[in-house]
Amino acid sequence: MNDVARAVAAWRQGGPEGLDLLESTWEPPAGDFDRARSALTAADLPMLRPRHNHLTDADRGIQLRFGRDGRWYPYESDPGTEDWWPTGRADADPVGALTPLLASE
Repeated sequence: MNDVARAVAAWRQGGPEGLDLLESTWEPPAGDFDRARSALTAADLPMLRPRHNHLTDADRGIQLRFGRDGRWYPYESDPGTEDWWPTGRADADPVGALTPLLASE
């Protein structure tokens, strides 16, 4: 049942792209991550570790996934676990995607 609920949340978050991001990773161009990490640092937001198309702070339970559509998809998990759930709306700006996750901490 959790898998179905997670898939529904991903679909609501971003339609077909949101669902694809739930189930797969890809290797985006480095420039997108460099710009995103710079924007997050400039906004004095937490440093997120890059891996594939994900930027993650597992200790805080926050993650951004970069879609092939150029938008950032926010995910949350209980801190220290790998049970990621789509949450909030996708945003072309990584700061805009991450800020609501930090507000709910």
